[in-house]
Amino acid sequence: MVYVRSVMKLGKNIVNSHNEWDKLEEVIVGKGLPEKLPAIDFTFKLHFHDNIYNLTSTCGSKLINDKNTQELYINKKHIHEHNEDIENYVDLLKSHGITVRRPKTPDKVKSIMTPDWKSSNHPALNVRDLTMIVGNKIIETPPSLRFRYFENDFLKHLFLEYFKSGAEWITAPRPLMVDESFDLSYYEKDTGAITEYKSLVKESKMSCGYEIMFDAANCMRMGKHILFNSSSKNSDLGIQWLQQVLGNDYKILKTDITDTHIDSTFLPLRPGLALLLKPDKKHLLPECLQKWDLISIPLRDRSLEDQNNQGVKLASPRIELNVLSIDKSTIICHPEYRNILNDKLKKYKFDVIPCRMRHCELFSGAHHCLTLDVRRDSKLENYF
Repeated sequence: MVYVRSVMKLGKNIVNSHNEWDKLEEVIVGKGLPEKLPAIDFTFKLHFHDNIYNLTSTCGSKLINDKNTQELYINKKHIHEHNEDIENYVDLLKSHGITVRRPKTPDKVKSIMTPDWKSSNHPALNVRDLTMIVGNKIIETPPSLRFRYFENDFLKHLFLEYFKSGAEWITAPRPLMVDESFDLSYYEKDTGAITEYKSLVKESKMSCGYEIMFDAANCMRMGKHILFNSSSKNSDLGIQWLQQVLGNDYKILKTDITDTHIDSTFLPLRPGLALLLKPDKKHLLPECLQKWDLISIPLRDRSLEDQNNQGVKLASPRIELNVLSIDKSTIICHPEYRNILNDKLKKYKFDVIPCRMRHCELFSGAHHCLTLDVRRDSKLENYF
């Protein structure tokens, strides 16, 4: 516990983060590369619907229906390259004086099960997705993907250490995740999809209706206000639960600007300034955020690239703009966007640092997704 004592001597809480932009001091960076895609079950299809429905794999098989694609192995070259990029990212963060912690890793992907379903486990790679830090609270959110049910187990050793140092540790109710737990109304805009998904739903005597299910990556922390993207009754229940947990010191602001995770659509860089990667959705933001300077970054032209070079892509191309702020005027970004971000943020006097992340679409996460900021030099403030 030498580490804990050394930090406490500085008079700081080890866990302390109120927003996305204050000076970053300690961060968890994901680790452990999967050897294959998770079991492509009902929840996988729902969560990644916008990116994989009607998707054709490299072998020409329709991913959503073809039983032969229920296990798709990831190219070892991509695993090696993504691991190399993550370790370089860790070195970059350390070079800025940031303490980096890492999850434990599984030996291999294994089958998992509850009394109601079977799936496969995965490592804690995109650690932002299932945990949020609000002040000195570690909040584990209830997963909406069965393969992520035990993912946070690889972070327990860190959470326990932080708890022993004085942090609060809160875990949301674990959902049963039977088929009937999921609100399917989001998919009604696609007649073919909703018909197919409804046909896959199996009745369960354990069903209790829609359950609390949402990812921490649905949320953006801005001091006393948290922007929560919700496109289902499951995440609406999540808003209700999170508001009850945080109490009157915080206000949850609801938006429906994207399908699930918000950090490739709206990314606050500091009070009054944010990246908005779907500018046509500005009207869906709360009115107080519409008054901010909202910077739109067009997606780069990749027409000359081999779009199959990563196999199945679970994230949208916007994931390349999944930047991490390490202070109010410094962001880490995908190298292909360095120049345009420099240009767009020049008048705000930002330092834009490139860091290669070649396969972020395949692994469904880039610089922000891969990290969980444990401590920033910040205090709770009201920015509105």
